[in-house]
Amino acid sequence: MTWFPWNRRKVYHALGFFPVLFTLGLMLWSALVYVHSVVPLIASGSRLLAALCVVSALAIWVLTMWSYVNCVFVSPGAPSGSSAPTNGQYSRVAPVSRASRPGSQDSASRRRYADDSDSGSVFSGSSGSEYSDDEGPLTTEQVRRAELVYSITVRENGQPRFCLKCNGPKPDRTHHCSVCGACVLKMDHHCPWLNNCVGFRTQKAFILFLLYGCLYCTLIFVTALVGFLRDFAHLDVDANISLSLIFLLIASCSFSLPLLVFGGYHVYLLLTNTTTIESYEENNFRVAAGSQGKEKYVNLFDLGPRRNFVQVFGPSWFMWLVPVNTTIGDGVRFPISSEGYNELYRRNID
Repeated sequence: MTWFPWNRRKVYHALGFFPVLFTLGLMLWSALVYVHSVVPLIASGSRLLAALCVVSALAIWVLTMWSYVNCVFVSPGAPSGSSAPTNGQYSRVAPVSRASRPGSQDSASRRRYADDSDSGSVFSGSSGSEYSDDEGPLTTEQVRRAELVYSITVRENGQPRFCLKCNGPKPDRTHHCSVCGACVLKMDHHCPWLNNCVGFRTQKAFILFLLYGCLYCTLIFVTALVGFLRDFAHLDVDANISLSLIFLLIASCSFSLPLLVFGGYHVYLLLTNTTTIESYEENNFRVAAGSQGKEKYVNLFDLGPRRNFVQVFGPSWFMWLVPVNTTIGDGVRFPISSEGYNELYRRNID
């Protein structure tokens, strides 16, 4: 029956808020324990240091919560919400096939495709596999609809990318999330701790959440450990040890290390302009590696660390640390590397 999958998705979405409530409760509990149990221990040695710790911890706590709430409640972006085609900005460039000859298109024209229009659909360069919603041939109507959307990537069989589950075109870097039941622009992954996908509009907030969360847990652990050791050295035999303080030490240490590793990995993905899906799906284009005869993958979206960073965090440096959406673009069009495009073109005409 058709209603069962719909109800099941609603149930999964509702159950998915339990990790969210747990995370929010844990953050609130940690702040209360820190102010109630840790700050007095620090204040016994230095009131100025205690005040500095309180201000720093609460400021980072607010930024962490702000980032987390944005990740949970802000939509990562869907193709249906993208801007409508204007002035031919979604028109597709003619595919580059292996039958093309070197003299059929000059270098200046190819560079114009890459630099001016940031486009260039390559017919035979995809090496990765798509999700199950891309399996099977497309109908003529589906191909026609997919051709209306700007895209520089195609399916493995050379057809335009089209989601058979959503029955709509899939722009570059868009993937279908089976949990959310929708296509997500520049999908990175679905996070159960967010009950949401990390995508085009939430990538910046997610990275800031990881970094602020790691900084918050580290600050909590270091200051709580110092205060605990100082208090433990002066404890009487019959004195009681605060269990909430011990749990805070364990929790802050347990979360700081994974957040550090996960945050570092996503900073690497940010600087290379790669998503988690693209890192393991190998859906980049493949070219020859020169005289050695080996092969390598080319990421056409990699513009260099600085431009990759600005593309997600925006050009205004004073907004980089604020968890609001300053990402450049609409999630449908992405600038590409002209060098990578020319290398891909030479590969396809050989």
